Amino acid sequence: MCDELFGADRIDRLQDEMGSGTLTVLNAVTPVDELMAGRASVARSWEPGSEAHYANTSHPCDLGIAGTSKRFSSYVSWSVDSPKDIEAGDAGKGWQSVGHGIHARREDGGLRVTVVIPCKVEGSHKDQEAELPLEVETEVRNVPGFDTKLLGQMTAQFARELADGLPCVNGPTVPGEL
Repeated sequence: MCDELFGADRIDRLQDEMGSGTLTVLNAVTPVDELMAGRASVARSWEPGSEAHYANTSHPCDLGIAGTSKRFSSYVSWSVDSPKDIEAGDAGKGWQSVGHGIHARREDGGLRVTVVIPCKVEGSHKDQEAELPLEVETEVRNVPGFDTKLLGQMTAQFARELADGLPCVNGPTVPGEL
């Protein structure tokens, strides 16, 4: 699952960054096709004004080194903030446009990356793309000196895999690094 979403080479590099010990999956693994089907189902059932999607967050790949507090976490959800909210500043500070209506924010010294992607799911409400974008987040905790460039690459790969797998019929172009 983690290799499929982030790429085996990036998971190997994550292992190197995390230091000694064996990288272990810390959560129950949901197959990628089930993850995509669940995301698409929520988007198709969404109606303007509905808040049911807020509680629908998945953690498809959480990794750690046994016996330590070193952690890598990933999250995917349908965003509570629309791109319009982000552009207006109503979604907090730190958001940057990375092109094609996609916005990214780095927090915690670059060790937490969030990206919001307009993603139109076939069969969803006509306003879904504009009001219910896909939100992807990765985070590293308790790993001093972690390569934030690697985290940006992992987040971008994760976002591309999700956008392609849903599939987002509007074809969002996620940059190679966030």
